[in-house]
Amino acid sequence: MDKLLFLTNELINPNLYKQMHIPLSLISYGITKGKMYTHHGDRHKTFITLPVNKVWGNDVIYGALFLCKDFDFYSRILDAYHVCSMTTMYRNHKLDLHHRGVVNVSPIHFDTLDDLARLRYREGNIINAETYLGNTQHPKISQRFKNPSYRLLSGIHGEGFKQLFWEVENEGN
Repeated sequence: MDKLLFLTNELINPNLYKQMHIPLSLISYGITKGKMYTHHGDRHKTFITLPVNKVWGNDVIYGALFLCKDFDFYSRILDAYHVCSMTTMYRNHKLDLHHRGVVNVSPIHFDTLDDLARLRYREGNIINAETYLGNTQHPKISQRFKNPSYRLLSGIHGEGFKQLFWEVENEGN
């Protein structure tokens, strides 16, 4: 079965998901509510959480909405990458690093990265999509909330997002 997948981490980089042979087709860029943090020991890997009681930092997460063909098969690869047991146990386990869940995503449309940086984008109607969320009960995730705020990011995985945007632009030309 095909499913909508909202990615916000390093997997939005087309080079990475193609290297993993995951058949993702970009539908739209999108936003959701939450906070974005870096993983312990690797500032290039990020995770998001939904309502976190932190009053500072961005509460909008930018990502990409993909259609994943044959999600029942490829979810095993995605779950393994995110250390999530949903495909094997049919539920999220308390020791998983990430949980797979459904979030509300607003598709966004913009012409240039400069427009996005200046928040000049148009929002579409809210839709539901699968995504991976940091498990706030996991010790490696929960420790990110207790320490200084430099681990709280601006809500966008810049390198992957730019790479995806440039690839889409190059395909259009």
